[in-house]
Amino acid sequence: MGKKGLFVWLNGHKARLKHKHSASDEKYSIKEFRREQAAAVDDPDIPELIRRESEDGEDSYFLSGKSKLKPFKPFLFASLSAIIIGSVLGFFMLHLFVDIDKGMSQQYSVPASDDQNADEADSEQSDNAVSAAAMEAESAFVLQAGKFSEKANADTMAENFRQAGFDAMTWEKNDYFFVLAGIADSKDQAAQFANEFKEAELEVYVKEWHVPEKEVMLDKHEKEWLQLYRKQWEASLESISNGDRLSAEKWEKVVDAIPEKPEHIKGLTAAVREEYQQIGQAGKWQDQKLMLVFLKQYSRIAPR
Repeated sequence: MGKKGLFVWLNGHKARLKHKHSASDEKYSIKEFRREQAAAVDDPDIPELIRRESEDGEDSYFLSGKSKLKPFKPFLFASLSAIIIGSVLGFFMLHLFVDIDKGMSQQYSVPASDDQNADEADSEQSDNAVSAAAMEAESAFVLQAGKFSEKANADTMAENFRQAGFDAMTWEKNDYFFVLAGIADSKDQAAQFANEFKEAELEVYVKEWHVPEKEVMLDKHEKEWLQLYRKQWEASLESISNGDRLSAEKWEKVVDAIPEKPEHIKGLTAAVREEYQQIGQAGKWQDQKLMLVFLKQYSRIAPR
């Protein structure tokens, strides 16, 4: 038979069955092989053997156990294919639903945007809506230089005070023209200021001055600014009464906060813008005149 041999698996090890030329040995080997083969067929615990070619380069073959997975290969292949196809389809469907949800979100977000714009428009209209507001009263002690029925006479006296170094202003009230040269937050402080006029041989009188409370028509922005203005005016009156100067920095905040279209308080806002340029550049009597001008324009806000 040459170098060919027969390989079998015995007890987990590969073994070669040698073939000899003698007839008795050959018969014995074949008989033993057939008995082992028959035992493998009869005993269910012994795996089925199949013939395989040897990989050692010799012209021989051997027997090995038959694969138990072979009958299940079609099912395994089908299952694996199903898993791959399912994954691909799932990935595709996921992106499909994401795109659908995104499209629906964009579709239904349009009315929300319109509602938001409508709310902003309503809010803007509400801010610009005019309503009644109580304008609080203000009071102070002024240095009154004169009271005239003719404006020309009041202007002449005011000019005489300015030439003497004391800035003065005219205020029309109750059909009279008053010449005012100073202001303070208390009667005692106003009296101290009056002594400086006496030294210059100018006569003034301390008088309490009132701007009565009234109801006016303002929008939301005008109301907010008017509150800011009153707070700063009162703080400035206290400051100059103590001998300090007006703060340009603090009044700048008031100027910057003036509404874009102050329809109902434009006289006051115009005066604040104009007189603000002089804050910090003039003396204490000019500061007092500015406070009088602001108070005068505050009193002229039209009632309801």
